[in-house]
Parts: sequence; structure tokens; C-alpha cells
Amino acid sequence: MDISFDGPTFFAQEDESRFFNWIYALPAYEEIRGRGTMLELKLCDPVDVDTTTQLLVIFRRWRIDVEPLLPLKTGEVAGHALWESDLVEAGEMRGDD
Repeated sequence: MDISFDGPTFFAQEDESRFFNWIYALPAYEEIRGRGTMLELKLCDPVDVDTTTQLLVIFRRWRIDVEPLLPLKTGEVAGHALWESDLVEAGEMRGDD
């Protein structure tokens, strides 16, 4: 599976290193390439639940739009709060007041 997304803004070299090291550690990771600000992530099929959950966390942590991940919104991860477009709303849905 290939996922294309607009890469994040990094504020320090360590920030960039942590992002890519997390991507490299994904269970379904195969390859990542960049073209300008766009990143192309290649994952093994089928993409496992752990990889999908970690991608959601990565995308939210680095403020990347989760829309490119929507094909992975199935089964066990479909109801995850991080799919919500408004994280404040997602916290309220879980009862985090």
C-alpha cells in the first residue's frame, strides 16, 4: 500500500530524526521517499492494526492531515478517536474533560 502525504515542518534535527525513526520502526514499513514537501510511504499489505494506530499518532503528533490514511480506517481501528478532525472533540467523546 502506498500513502502520499504532505510532510511535517521540523523545528530541529532531533525532531526530524524522531519522525523518520518512528516511520522506519512501523511493523508494515517498506520504504519512504520524498519529493519536495510530499512524502511517499510504502507499506506491506495487509497493513496491521499496530501500524495504522501508530500512523494515526504520528500524523496527529506532527499535525499532518489524516485524510491519506482513510483507506486504513477499517475494522478494529475504525472507531479510534484520532480519526476525528477536531482533537478537542475527540477528547470530549472519550470523556476527557
